[in-house]
Amino acid sequence: MSWSYLFKHWIGTLLFAPFVFELFCIISEKSNSVVGLIEVYPITFIFSLIFSAPTYILYGIIYFYLSKKEIAIKYSKTILILFTSLSILITFHIVFNARELYTSFAYIITSIMLGIIFKLNFKNDHNKPYN
Repeated sequence: MSWSYLFKHWIGTLLFAPFVFELFCIISEKSNSVVGLIEVYPITFIFSLIFSAPTYILYGIIYFYLSKKEIAIKYSKTILILFTSLSILITFHIVFNARELYTSFAYIITSIMLGIIFKLNFKNDHNKPYN
């Protein structure tokens, strides 16, 4: 089983979501510069890493479970993406009480895009008929 999908998805979301959020702010005219993001990016990354750890621990458990079952890759990806999106909403609601709606959307959109782009490959499953 290859865990690279999980790590690419997790780290990619943490790295790119702040930029997607800044893009939302620029489009909605709440911000007109990227300077604010550059100043807080390291702190944002650290806090995102901490707050997303429980989600991606559960994600790893689900990933491991799906790798052992005979479920088509497209369904496994869908399950993982939906789980991540729902977990992001729950985490943002618990931590920020729905005040950071744009931020949660940025993380969800980034997570969905990366989940679709990255190839899910359960090693040792080439004999499964559902791939």
